[in-house]
Amino acid sequence: MSLSNYEFNELEYLLGKSRAENLSSDEELKLRELISIEQPSAEDNSLDELIKIGLVLVGIYLLAKLLE
Repeated sequence: MSLSNYEFNELEYLLGKSRAENLSSDEELKLRELISIEQPSAEDNSLDELIKIGLVLVGIYLLAKLLE
């Protein structure tokens, strides 16, 4: 996995915030940047698609940590 712990925590925060309220344009850009580290082809996807991909990535990261 390519995300650092800090980046992973940022990704979790932004995904959680996106469920409670709208992300600012800067936050949306940061979310795109973080997701594109693991999934470069997702960079141009809609925000809803990015959130779905981000949730899958968080799940994969958590599973990988459990299996370590």
